[in-house]
Amino acid sequence: MKYIIGIGGMTNGGKTTLTNRLVNTFSNCCVVHQDDFFKPPDQIEVGEDGFKQWDGKSGVPCRIQ
Repeated sequence: MKYIIGIGGMTNGGKTTLTNRLVNTFSNCCVVHQDDFFKPPDQIEVGEDGFKQWDGKSGVPCRIQ
C-alpha cells in the first residue's frame, strides 16, 4: 500500500524534524519540498511593506492565469 503524507505548519514548528524522522523510519520515501516550486529568494519581488511576496503568483516560475 502507498501513502502520500502532507506536512504543514508554522515556522519552526518541526516540519523538517518530522520529515527526517519519517524518512529514517520508512523505506522508499520520497520528499518533495514546496519551496522547490518557487523562484530563488533573490528573484522574489519585495512589496510596499518591505517583505518578499512569496504568496503572490510572481513567486512561481511559471505563468499563472
